[in-house]
Amino acid sequence: MAFGSHLKEWRGHRRMSQLDLATAAGISTRHLSFLETGRSRPTEGMILRLASVLDIPARDQGSLFSAAGYRPRMATRPAAGLDAMPAAIADAIRLMLDRHDPYPGLVLDHQYSVLLANPAFAALAEAADVPFRPGENFLDAFLGAESVRSLVVNWEAAAADLVQRVRTEAWLQGPRSPLQRRLDRLTADPAVIKALDSYPVTDRLPVLPIELRVGDTQLRFITTLSTFGSTQDALVEGVLIESFFPADEATRRFFEKATSPEKQ
Repeated sequence: MAFGSHLKEWRGHRRMSQLDLATAAGISTRHLSFLETGRSRPTEGMILRLASVLDIPARDQGSLFSAAGYRPRMATRPAAGLDAMPAAIADAIRLMLDRHDPYPGLVLDHQYSVLLANPAFAALAEAADVPFRPGENFLDAFLGAESVRSLVVNWEAAAADLVQRVRTEAWLQGPRSPLQRRLDRLTADPAVIKALDSYPVTDRLPVLPIELRVGDTQLRFITTLSTFGSTQDALVEGVLIESFFPADEATRRFFEKATSPEKQ
């Protein structure tokens, strides 16, 4: 795709007119029109300026540079795992997850595939026999797996909250977001449709309350999502750290007892 077509697609996705974008970027609408039609070739500085205004992720900025005939300034593909990231960043992510013990936590990529889970989360997933292992997709499992639906007491509310959160993230990723395609497939499921009909709006974000029943044990959490990475590095851009915090004393005691010295 030519640079101008890329630019026009992003502008339409961000719901900006040519006047809106030109004004925000400090250029004339005539110059912007010439860029979109291919009559003018952008400088590298202009690409960076337009990408900043349009909030284009790093991996897509690289595509813009290539389309304009320049060498990309940054990686265009996210890392497939923590080992493919810069060592200092991978170590920092592991440290954050380790420090969250004894409570569950996991690391997700920009499409919600599981990159890493801490021991508490891994033990919980194994005990409940649910598909939240590295390499699995969190959205596929949470929204599509019957085993998860039976595990999560408040699944309908949690599923609706999750879909609303991911819709925003997919929109930010752009007009060709693979996350949006995944979400479109999952939200066609009758159970997810019912959940969204039952909970069309939420006042629970940015935290997600989750209630689990594992055997005879009921666990209550609030979960928070932290992003890791910057718009300057596609290798780590979009990496998410999902942290589960106990929402009641019984849940706190359950996990602290599991890691107490007597259990070692």
